[in-house]
Amino acid sequence: MTGVAPYPEPAVEETSTPTFERVLCVFESAPAGTPFDPAHVLVLRRLQRAARDHYARHLDAMLEAADVAQALPLALVRGAQMLNRRMGNALTEAVLRQLLRPRRLEEQIEVAELALCALRARAEEIKWHGFERTTMQRTSWRQANALMLAIEAAGLERRPLTNDATCTDAFAQCLLLASLNVGILSAPQLELAHRWLATSAHDMRVEPFFDPEAHWYQVDLARAAGPERISATSAVADTTRFVAVAPLGDKLAQARVKLYAGELSVGATPSRLVALHFGAFLDLAERLWSPDWRRASWRAEREKADGESIEVVLGFDNVLAALEAEDTGAPAAAASSWALRDRSSTGLGALLPKDAGVQVPLGALIAFRAAPGEPWELGCVVRRIRGSEDALWMVGIRRLSSDPLVIDLEPYAEGLRLEGEAAPTAAAIYAPINADSGRVDGLVIAAREAGKATDYLLTTANGAFRIRANRVIDRAEHWVRVGFEVLGKK
Repeated sequence: MTGVAPYPEPAVEETSTPTFERVLCVFESAPAGTPFDPAHVLVLRRLQRAARDHYARHLDAMLEAADVAQALPLALVRGAQMLNRRMGNALTEAVLRQLLRPRRLEEQIEVAELALCALRARAEEIKWHGFERTTMQRTSWRQANALMLAIEAAGLERRPLTNDATCTDAFAQCLLLASLNVGILSAPQLELAHRWLATSAHDMRVEPFFDPEAHWYQVDLARAAGPERISATSAVADTTRFVAVAPLGDKLAQARVKLYAGELSVGATPSRLVALHFGAFLDLAERLWSPDWRRASWRAEREKADGESIEVVLGFDNVLAALEAEDTGAPAAAASSWALRDRSSTGLGALLPKDAGVQVPLGALIAFRAAPGEPWELGCVVRRIRGSEDALWMVGIRRLSSDPLVIDLEPYAEGLRLEGEAAPTAAAIYAPINADSGRVDGLVIAAREAGKATDYLLTTANGAFRIRANRVIDRAEHWVRVGFEVLGKK
C-alpha cells in the first residue's frame, strides 16, 4: 500500500460513493497478512467520523419530523448499511493484522481503539438494518464475534479507552441493539434506543460463565450469528458468552421516571413526539431486559407449527366483511394462506414470501382461522422482520380476541330526536379476551371514528345498553381498541 497519495479529509456526499470506494478499496485490495499503513488507517477513522456526522443530520431531521409516517429513503438506508458494513470489515481486518505483531503498550491501546471503532460500525450496521426491518448479515456477525474473541485473547476487552469506553461495552451494545430489532420499533424509536444504549449501557458483563439471575442472552463467538435468548435447550460451547442485562432494569426505571418528569435521557430535541417514541422504546426494553421479563404474559412459550397454515384477511374493512359474512352466511371474504412458524397462547408466528411480507403493514388488523368454516379470531401484526439473507419475512400476530363479533355502535346523547330521524351508526368489533386478571371487554373501532363520541348505545340480543369508552387499550394507524364501562340499560 506504499506509494498511494495521501487523501484529503474525507467528506461524505449524498451517495457516499466517491469517498467510500476510494478509501475502502485500498483496504479491500491489500495483500493478505500484512499490516495496513497507519496513515491509511487514520483516513479510515476520519471517514467513519464524517459518515457519522453526515447520517446524524438525516437522523436528527427524522426525529424532528412532524409526520410520523415519513420514512427515510430506502437508498439512504441501504447505503448506510453497506458503508458501515465495509468500514466494520476494514477496521476489523486492521485489528486482526495488528494483533499478529509484537506490541508495545501504546500499540495495544491503538489496537483496542481500532476494535472499538469496528464495533461501533457494527452497531450502526445493526441499526440501519433495523430501519428496514431486516437483520445484519451473518458474515458481519462472524467478523464481529471473531474480533471480540481476538480482543479477549489479547486481554484488551475491558481496557478503558476514550471517555472510559471499553470493547466489552461496545460489543454488549451491539447485542442489545440486535435484541431490540424484532420488527416492533419504528426507525425513530430504534434511533433513540441506540442513543440511549451508547450513553447508558456501561460496565456491561459479557462473560464465559452462566448466572441465571443476570444472564438472559448468549452468543457463540465461534459462530456467524447474533444473540439468542437463553433457554433450557440452548447449546453451550467454550466460545459461548453470556450477556448480563438484569442491571439495565434500574437504568430503564430511572429513564422512565425522568420521562414522566418531562426529561429525556437521550440526545434529542425534546418534543411530545420524541417523548412518545422514547416511551415506546422503554416499553419494549422493559419487557426484554427488566427483572420481570420472564413473567411477561405477552411472550408466552412458543411451540413449533411446521407444515400448518392459516387463512388470513387483512385490514379493518376486510376484517369487518369477513366477520359479517360469518354471522350472516354470506359468501366469505377473499382470504390469503399463510404458513405457520409457531404458536402460543397469546399469538402466532407466520412465514411469508418476500414479495408478500413487505406488503403487510405493522399494526394491521387481521382475522385468522385454521381452516375454512371455522370461526375467525382477531389479531394484529406486532412483528415484521426478515433476515437480510433470507427470502422469507417473519410476521408476528398478537391475538386480540378469540370470539370477535361485529356490532353497530350508535353515538348516545341525552335529549329528544326528531321522529323519523335516522340514528348515525358505525360498525365496530366486540373483542373480548381472557387474560390472567379475568375477562377483558373491548371494542375495536375505525381510527376515523375515534374521538367522535365517548358514550354509545350498544344493542345486543338481551337489550340495548348505554356504554362509555373510558380508555385506549391498543391502537394502530387504521383502528383503535377501547375499553368501556356500562352506564345502564336503555
